[in-house]
Amino acid sequence: MILENPDLYAGNIIMTRIRLARNLVGYPFKIDNVAVAKDLVKKVNRALVRSDTFNLLYIDNFSDIKLESMKERHLISQNLIDNREFSAVLINQDQSISVMLNEEDHVRAQCFMRGLRLKEAYDRICKIDDDLAKNVDLAFDNKFGYLTACPSNLGTGLRASVMLFLPALTESGNISHLVSEVSRLGLTVRGLYGEGSQAEGYMYQVSNEVTLGVSEEQIIESVEQTVLQICEAERNQMKDLYIKNELRTMDKARKSFGVLTNAVMLSYNEFLSHIAQVKLGAMLGMIDINDLPAIDELIIDVRPANVCEQYGKRLSQINRDLFRAEIVGKKLLKIRG
Repeated sequence: MILENPDLYAGNIIMTRIRLARNLVGYPFKIDNVAVAKDLVKKVNRALVRSDTFNLLYIDNFSDIKLESMKERHLISQNLIDNREFSAVLINQDQSISVMLNEEDHVRAQCFMRGLRLKEAYDRICKIDDDLAKNVDLAFDNKFGYLTACPSNLGTGLRASVMLFLPALTESGNISHLVSEVSRLGLTVRGLYGEGSQAEGYMYQVSNEVTLGVSEEQIIESVEQTVLQICEAERNQMKDLYIKNELRTMDKARKSFGVLTNAVMLSYNEFLSHIAQVKLGAMLGMIDINDLPAIDELIIDVRPANVCEQYGKRLSQINRDLFRAEIVGKKLLKIRG
């Protein structure tokens, strides 16, 4: 008999992200002058010199494949890449904090932490925000709060996001109902890479949409409570969909493990379909893998640009698929008990 994992949420909750949008007084929202852009970058860099040990990276200095790899790791955004002539990023040593400069807003500071750690991530990003406010004049209005390039970020400028793995709600078709219910609470459910992205490998991002008229604490509390309710709904759906169909679920999970550890070539989409089954099997105790975060890291590591980055040069699709299969097979055999 397969026993339910008592800490099932650990597999469903992948990562927390807190992001703050800020702008400096005296600069246009859209900077299209290189000298002005670099002046702002230097000013923010000096303001945050005591906040953490950051590396300052000018986006225009890097290759397309390197930038795509950084985007796949959520360290930068497509907007920052598109604005590469004027943009930069500050990244700390363990890559848990990145501060994008001259993106849609002058400053977009974000903190990443594993699991459901909204309050802790918010405390860390508040230190960045406090140091910034001490050293530069931030655009703020007593009525509208922090002023941002997009009106949807007015107020706190805070986006609190949690990335979730929701196979049962997806396969049962209940994810559409969930999206509708969550939107009524002023939250949104999107793909792993935010607005406009598709859900892949049963992975979704739950975040607040409302930033005006609510406090930072209210936003964090709302997102946290909603995430816990979603996870409870997912766990109940898993009982009906997977645990009651134990043999079929185990068969799919172990077949997928076999494919991933023996494949000669793996496209990213093929990998995603199989790794989702492997992770599900691991969560339910059907495959002897205890390191679920290692699976989550692997999903990022073998995205197209990251595969090329690890190899050391741009690869053709065939060679990417060959190298991906090698990486995946070695990693899964290493973390299997």
